[in-house]
Amino acid sequence: MTAFNPNHPDVKKKVEKYISASLGLSLDFILALPIKGGGRTLPWKVELANGDKQLFIILKTPNLEENNISGDKYDFFRQYRLLKQLETTKLKTPKVWGANEKGTALGIPCFLEESLKGRTLYNSLKIKEKWADELYIKSIIDIQKIKSEELGAVAKELGEGTKIKYMFFNIEKEIKQLTKGPLISSVLDKLNAGVPEALPFCFGNGDFNPKNFLAKDKQLAGILDFECAGCFDPLYEFLFPLEKYPLLKNRGLEEEYCGQMGFKNKNIEWYRGLILITKLLESLKDEKSSKPVENEERNIKEETLAELSKWTKEADACPPII
Repeated sequence: MTAFNPNHPDVKKKVEKYISASLGLSLDFILALPIKGGGRTLPWKVELANGDKQLFIILKTPNLEENNISGDKYDFFRQYRLLKQLETTKLKTPKVWGANEKGTALGIPCFLEESLKGRTLYNSLKIKEKWADELYIKSIIDIQKIKSEELGAVAKELGEGTKIKYMFFNIEKEIKQLTKGPLISSVLDKLNAGVPEALPFCFGNGDFNPKNFLAKDKQLAGILDFECAGCFDPLYEFLFPLEKYPLLKNRGLEEEYCGQMGFKNKNIEWYRGLILITKLLESLKDEKSSKPVENEERNIKEETLAELSKWTKEADACPPII
């Protein structure tokens, strides 16, 4: 199938008509730019004109390189249904319009999403602005406090979640099939010795990446990316992005979050070990499948092994987690 391009002369008029009808405005198409990212969704930022005013709208389509459209249509439009439901909650999420499941408007399934104004919260987090730390933690907790009844019918589509011990057991089984050695054995032994008590599942967008939180005038402007939303172990979901952005680690965010949620601080290092072994598993799978490296200047596998070596030494210096 030919790659979808809203800027193609045969397509842009259809895009203009589709967006105009969905928003109930008279609009002129100017330009569409793809928004970089992975996953099954390919978003386009579309610039339009309404008289003298400029308007920006996110056009969401399936990523044709990642998807079998007919097979993944359900997952793709789950985003739309979820975001539509979240408009009724206190969360600041983008509004959505124009779900076109059969692809009659553009020849491909699509829907529209509000283009929120603001700067990524990560810009302020990395320079340790206190308000940004507080806003990041508060925003995540606000997401995790959303109840199933607030999610309406879409709650049944989010799954039931996987208890942390079963998540670990599955990762342990997979990684043993791909690699072995004294370091891996030591890490798995220490994780096995300290599996914590399961925490109640919480709603989450599936990616608490600080770049998915937008801020304006030190206030939350919006939360992005609900493609992988579901029910998760709350502490795992909070800690996972901190391993991707090391500048956020070991400066009190973890302890402050646990304090506000009523979780035990001593479990933080166990979860960190699990997250590191998960990252190692992902890098091994990518290596086996010859998947292109996102950043060729970094060797994620070697970086993670080094972090795991450091983690085991720190675990040896501390009493077992129980």
